[in-house]
Amino acid sequence: MSETKEKAILIDLGTIRIKEYDSLNVQIERLEEVLNPISKKVTNKWRFKGYSDNVLNALKLIVNKELLIDRKAVNGLKNYLKQIENIHNKIMIALEGEK
Repeated sequence: MSETKEKAILIDLGTIRIKEYDSLNVQIERLEEVLNPISKKVTNKWRFKGYSDNVLNALKLIVNKELLIDRKAVNGLKNYLKQIENIHNKIMIALEGEK
């Protein structure tokens, strides 16, 4: 039996992370609240959101799909644009930390 090796986290943006998947792809995951239907308890779990061929394209996918936007907090265009600005800043900080 082979051991399962934990994949490396390439970029962590708080509620979104990009992990290694295989030699050709990276995996995008988002931390979300999940309801267990049996115990009725809500827990936070990493949920799969997609694959990408490299980190740059994964970051583009995160921005294009608006995975970092808090939909509950959006209550107007000004607030939405502020969240977009925060997303770009968060990504730039994460990229600078990787250097």
